Amino acid sequence: MADETPQEQTSTEEQQPKKGGAMKAIIIVVVVMVIEAAAFLGMMMMSGGPDPAAAADVVPDDQAELDKLVEVTIVEGKFDNRRTGRTYLYDTEIVVLVRQRHAEQLALDIEASQTQVSVDVQTIFRRAEPAHFQEPTMATLTRQVKAKLDERFGTDAEDKPLIDKVLIAKCLAIRMDY
Repeated sequence: MADETPQEQTSTEEQQPKKGGAMKAIIIVVVVMVIEAAAFLGMMMMSGGPDPAAAADVVPDDQAELDKLVEVTIVEGKFDNRRTGRTYLYDTEIVVLVRQRHAEQLALDIEASQTQVSVDVQTIFRRAEPAHFQEPTMATLTRQVKAKLDERFGTDAEDKPLIDKVLIAKCLAIRMDY
C-alpha cells in the first residue's frame, strides 16, 4: 500500500460504494412521495366531495306505463304424459308476460278461449318427451307453448307478438300408476 500511487488510491476509493449517498437518495425519494400523497389528499379534501344531486320533478310517462310487463295467468290444470310407459300427471300453472296495453284484451281473449288454450297445452304435454320435463328451465316446453299461444292470439298493430314471454310457474310431476 505504501507502494501505491495516489492515482491507484483514488481509483480504489471510487470502486467502494458510498453508503451514505445511497441512503440519502432513498430518504429523499420517500420524503418526496410523502409530500405528493399529502398534497393529493389535501386537494381531495378541499374539493368538498361530489356535488349533491338535484332531484328532478318526476313526470309520469304514460308510454312507459303502457310498456310495463304484467303477468297474466293462461292456464292452471293437470296434464298427463304417458311417453315413458307410465302415466305422469303434471300439476301445471302457465303465466305469460304481456305489455300493460295488451293485458286487458288478452285476458278477455283467454277467457273466451280457455278450453282451446287448455287443449293446446294438453296436446303439447302429451307429445313431450320425458327429457323435456327434466330440463332445468323447461326451455323446450316453454318454446312450444309460446309458439302455440302466438299462433292463437296473434300480433299487435306493430306486427309484434302480444305475448313477450311464457313462464311455466309450476309443473309438478305426480306418478299415477304404481
